[in-house]
Amino acid sequence: MPRRLLACLTMAACVLGMGGPAVAQTDQAAGPGWMGQQGAAQVVIDGSGQQTLAQIEQRFMLGESEPADAGRIMPTGGNTAVWYRLALPVVSVPTPLVLALPHPGMNRVDLYRPAADGGWGVERSGDSIPVAQWPLPYLYPAFELVQQPGEVRASYLRVQHSHPISVRWSVWSTRDFQESGKRWHFFLGAYVGLMALVILICMVNAYVLRDSIHLYYAAYVLFITFGQLSLTGLAGEYLWPGSAWWNDVASNVLPVTGVALGHLFLRELVLERGARWATGLMLAMAAVGAGLALGFLFVGRDPFFTISGPFYLASFAVYLGAALWYTWRVPRVGLWVLAGMLALLAGAVFPVLRNMQMLPVSFMTQYGAQLGAAVEIPLLLIALYLRSRGQRATQARVGAMATADPLTGVANHQVMLQRLAHLLEHRPRDPGAGVVIRVRIGNIHDIRAEYGLQVAQMALVHAGACINQVVREGDTVARHRDGDFVLILQGRMERDDISTIGQRLIARGLAPSGVLPPGAVLQLKVGIAAAPYQMQDVEALLLALEGVVTELAARPGKALRFVT
Repeated sequence: MPRRLLACLTMAACVLGMGGPAVAQTDQAAGPGWMGQQGAAQVVIDGSGQQTLAQIEQRFMLGESEPADAGRIMPTGGNTAVWYRLALPVVSVPTPLVLALPHPGMNRVDLYRPAADGGWGVERSGDSIPVAQWPLPYLYPAFELVQQPGEVRASYLRVQHSHPISVRWSVWSTRDFQESGKRWHFFLGAYVGLMALVILICMVNAYVLRDSIHLYYAAYVLFITFGQLSLTGLAGEYLWPGSAWWNDVASNVLPVTGVALGHLFLRELVLERGARWATGLMLAMAAVGAGLALGFLFVGRDPFFTISGPFYLASFAVYLGAALWYTWRVPRVGLWVLAGMLALLAGAVFPVLRNMQMLPVSFMTQYGAQLGAAVEIPLLLIALYLRSRGQRATQARVGAMATADPLTGVANHQVMLQRLAHLLEHRPRDPGAGVVIRVRIGNIHDIRAEYGLQVAQMALVHAGACINQVVREGDTVARHRDGDFVLILQGRMERDDISTIGQRLIARGLAPSGVLPPGAVLQLKVGIAAAPYQMQDVEALLLALEGVVTELAARPGKALRFVT
């Protein structure tokens, strides 16, 4: 799945033309439609952000411009505006085109086009206005235009942003842009579907496995998903197209909240095995992330945007450290966690470095986080499944220890009392049902005296195995606290059938085994209480059976007797 997603996203990058070659003027009649190519342009910088188009034209005429370089990080931020004079393709017939800036989250983009009356027409896009009011509501700013044959007046592009970025644009034929948009929306829709499936699985696992860590992970995936949708522009296009403020702030609030929840998730993961200082560090990082999110919400982008870059890098270091430590302690699960974290960090570091003005806009700086998350999230889901399965197995073993005799593995004394009480409680409804057999190893003291304690314990284990070989499904084999075994048989049984079971028990004890030393056998004494019982309670029943096996142990020639 991650390999296919990587191929799809790479294809999308090619289709969108991010990082495509710069081209000179092109004639539409000479070949097929453009595939997101960027044409030549000149650029001037307006530091005040107040200059008019006429003033900017004058500056271009005076030669104050320089060739535009798509890889250069422009000094946007504050009031600064960057103006581009575009060289659009030369065409021989009126040609519908789309001019797109494949940078979701750009604050304001104005396109000035020559008007028929000699003036200028202007269209505005970007996060400073609601997506619903953009001239072409889309993932990122885009403008539809018709390029006329012989058009000699240049078009101008004015860009403002909250922080320095490299500015790329692409020119498409309308047909190619629409086809590319369909493919890109399909890829993003598949991404949303994958994340929704993961969240649903987490919710089901939290309920079925009774493990709260799946809720932490579901919250983490939810905010990471919405953060990625806001960064790609899909959320602005479909979820909140009428809110310019939230569309602008969501791309900061949601990702930083997701990272903070990632610290809480990792803390929950390592809590049982982690040091107090490590879990405290993750709590502190989560608190910092929450503070940044509140700062973005109630104060604004500055100065929190500058702080968010180092916070992300520090979070990545904590994530990686926690994953390495957990892998060292729990390799079977930890390796999946480590693989997921490495995938996330490998993709997410690019947009963080771009925001810190260390890298220009490119495919990886814009979509690396989505790609990393698409690989990370299923890997962590596998890790959580393995963790929960291991915990359930451990809990099952602990539960079995609470109800089983630690030496022989049969039910313990407490379970025996509960089953006997249940049997006697149902006696009024079916007086003839149920048989209780008490089994004692008559020669256990001789075995211990001759062979030692270890062999005597092996004899007890062997006796439990012999009894288990004659029981049916639904019957209970338990060990009394004084060392005897108690066998509880369900249902109605004839006296001859009960005697047969007792004789089989005695025979199995006398048979040679590979467990005991040569010549050592078990002399089992079997006391049987068959319904209807004369005893009124569990204690009386056990005392009656104890008297029988004690009497049998004192008489070497006898091994089986019914309670009278």
